[in-house]
This record gives sequence, structure tokens and C-alpha cells, in this order.
Amino acid sequence: MKYTFQDSTELPVQRDFIQDLQDFIRISKEVIPLEKSIIKIKQANIEEIGVSRSRLEEIERFQKEVTDCVEEYARRIESREILEIKSRTIEACANTSLLKKNEKLEEIDKQNRLAIIEVRQLEDRILSTLGPFFDASIYGAEHTYYASTEDRKLKGWQVSSVNGIRYEFEMNFVQDTLKVEDFQKLALPVRSKSGFLSREEKVKKLDVSGFYITNIEYGKNITRITLEDKDAENRFMISSDGGTFLVIHGDHEITGDEKLAPAIDKDSLSILIMKIKEFFTESVVLKRLRLILMNGKNAVEENVIFDCLKLIAGIYGKLAEECIERGYTKGEITIKIEEPGSVRTEKYISKSEASSELSSLGPEGNILAGILGVSEDRKFNGY
Repeated sequence: MKYTFQDSTELPVQRDFIQDLQDFIRISKEVIPLEKSIIKIKQANIEEIGVSRSRLEEIERFQKEVTDCVEEYARRIESREILEIKSRTIEACANTSLLKKNEKLEEIDKQNRLAIIEVRQLEDRILSTLGPFFDASIYGAEHTYYASTEDRKLKGWQVSSVNGIRYEFEMNFVQDTLKVEDFQKLALPVRSKSGFLSREEKVKKLDVSGFYITNIEYGKNITRITLEDKDAENRFMISSDGGTFLVIHGDHEITGDEKLAPAIDKDSLSILIMKIKEFFTESVVLKRLRLILMNGKNAVEENVIFDCLKLIAGIYGKLAEECIERGYTKGEITIKIEEPGSVRTEKYISKSEASSELSSLGPEGNILAGILGVSEDRKFNGY
């Protein structure tokens, strides 16, 4: 599949931009109301707790005033019976006040817990809604993938970033453990002593095919893999930047050893690295968006998801503008799709349609429409 502008120039991102734009509008229409609901719940909770705390202050103030009044009234009285009544009155007032304060504190605690549950449910809905879009449709993001064995089970996660946004996915794989032989056979050179008298050191190829892969880091510029045998007595760390390899056995650098380095099968290592990269796309059975950070702060908890959407709209807006400039109809965002067999089709969305869809969100939608360049009101551009 090949994607081009209407003038047949290739799109800088080989994706169905119209579909991604429609998906962006759809998830914005779902997520922004959810974030607004969270903000309302938090604000209502703050207000209700404020009222409850005022009631607590009233109870404490009333108790103090009653106590002071009784104390003052009985200040010059020496009658044992009256003094007993005074003590019991003050005690009864204190006990009743304490009871009512505890009831009010329980109300505050219950209100807090209910608000937290409701907010977390909405936050989970935001993350699940954004997950598929963030997984594939944010252009220019850099991705780093990790996997490690925890409690004898292989777990993975993906960390991505673009324009001040950092987001993380957790991943589950087809298998719980991973061995080198799951990809290919591999042997690495090590030093070995032989002979009963001389104990001469020789180069030996150690078959690591049965070793477990316990840690993986795969990013744009580097790939790191850790291999361990069953008892973790032998550990290898393999790194590659795409052009060179670094292989370490325990504390010894094999690639820096003049006797061992020539015995490294770099072709086998290259194949292993390539298959490790494919593993993160072909062997994932579950992928869940778990965190979005904006400028280091939790975007969901801080209620700045709309700000994240504005940044993404800025990325999309540049491409939308170029689509319009290279198109034949200025009121449409159009791309061409070339399918196998040279079948060509055009796909478009009108600016008015996109603007109308977003306007249903109110001011937030109008802002996004302006950033995307589909609004007639250009004052929102350059947010």
C-alpha cells in the first residue's frame, strides 16, 4: 500500500491519514467529555467536603461555647449537686459532639472513596479509548521496547515520546519464557582451560541456544539482550547499535578480546537482533496503555489530556495543511491510495465536515478545529 498527496507526491508518513484524522476526531469526542466529567466530580467533591468541614467547625464551636457557658454559670457555685450536674452536662456535650464529628468524618471518607472510584473508572475509560490510537497513530514518536522476566514470567512494556508527551504500554507475550533457540541456534566464544599440566587457555564455542533471554531493550539506536543459563552461572550481555556489537561474558568483554573477538559469528548475532525486534510485533497478545505523561506530569490525573490532544492536533495540522496545498479542492483534505496491482483510489474529508464534528464539543472542539486547520475561525491556530 502506498499513500500520496493528490499531486502523487508520497506522504511523509505511509499511513491512511484520512482514517487517522477521523479516528482523532472520534477519540476526541469520546475523551474530552470524560475529562470534563472527572473535573466536575473532583470539583463537586471538594465543595461537598468543604461543606462537611464547615459543619465540623460548627460542632466544635458549639461545644466550646456550651462548655464555656456552663463553666461560667457554675463558676461561683459550690453546691456538690450543681457541680456534678455541670460535669455531666459538659461530658454529655463532649460525647455527643465527638459522636457527631465521627459521623461527619465517616461521611467525608465515604464521599472521598466514592469520588475516587468514579474518577478511576473514567480514567480507565480514557486510557482504553486512547490506547489503540496512541499505539499506531501518533506520527514522529520514538519508541523503546523492554522485556524482562519477573516471577518467572516474561513481561514487556513500550515507552514512547513525542513533543513533550511520554506514554507507556504494558505488554503480555505468547510465551511466559523466552530462549535463544526460540529464534535460532547460537554459540559464543569463551576462554577455556585445557590440559592437566599446562592448563593452557583456548578459545571454546559455548552453545547458548538453551539460554534464557531475561532482559531486552530495543530502541531506535540500540538493542540490548541479556542471556542466562538455568542457574544464572553464565550470563552474556549483547548490545548492537546497528553497525557494531558489544558482547560481554560476566565481567569480560568478548568483543575487546583479541583472541575471542574473531570467533564471534556476527551474522548469527544480526539475525538474532532482527528476530528480537520482530518479536515485539508478532508475539504480543495483550497491549494496554497504562500511563501518559505531559511535561513529566501524569496527564490523566492532572486532567491535561485535552492539552495532549492539542499537541497531536498540531502534528496532524501540518500534514492536513500540506494535503490542502497539494490538493485540487481547497475545502478538502485529500490523499491518494495505491493498492497492490496499481489500483488507485482517492480518500478525503471536507474541512466543513471535520469542523462540524468537532464543534459538537464546544470551545474545546473549536480549538482543535483551528489547530487542525479545518475551522473558518483561524484565531485558534497557533495555540
